[in-house]
Amino acid sequence: MPRERTDNARTRFTRHVLQDTVIKLLQTQPLQSISVKEVCQRAGINRSTFYSYYDNIQDLVADIENETLTWLDHAIATAFKTTLRADLEPVITSICQYAADNKDRVRILLSLKTDPQFQRRLISIILDYNNWQSRAQSDGADPSLANMRLLFCITGGLGLVQSWVDDGFSATPEAIAHVIYTQSLPPVLHAMAQGSAEPHGEASPRERDRHAR
Repeated sequence: MPRERTDNARTRFTRHVLQDTVIKLLQTQPLQSISVKEVCQRAGINRSTFYSYYDNIQDLVADIENETLTWLDHAIATAFKTTLRADLEPVITSICQYAADNKDRVRILLSLKTDPQFQRRLISIILDYNNWQSRAQSDGADPSLANMRLLFCITGGLGLVQSWVDDGFSATPEAIAHVIYTQSLPPVLHAMAQGSAEPHGEASPRERDRHAR
């Protein structure tokens, strides 16, 4: 796993260079064929420096995935603290904007060239956030049906983002977010969104877990 290091400009720069290098290599070759030696040569970093950060290439890729998912979790939590629950579109727009700003990273992570479980982890963060499942069931709907509706919403939106990525990000983030908001969100989430006219400030699932410990 990625090693604990002091978070300063130098370590952030080194991690960024290593991450950027492996993402570029993944655009033309499978993960299994990428070696530490090749990454270090491309990045202009010696191997001892690499191993002070990571155990192997898989460890480096896991750091990229975890960093992306941490951003997603934080972005959703922050957006809900500053956005009316009745307007979820800005939350979705911020996620689409991140994808547009990090095209190569998002393209690789969604391509299944790295960890096939990445999309499951991504869906899990969105699905678990703010107890959407329990809220979706509050209208008396069958729990299994409510869960399927939520999964349909999330995977449908993710499918659109995947198509957007494959199409070279031809549409704007705002346009993609608007389609997801108006077409993919099931009625149950719209009903939930209308349930409050005040800014929402609940912690994310990860934040709640940390406090619980």
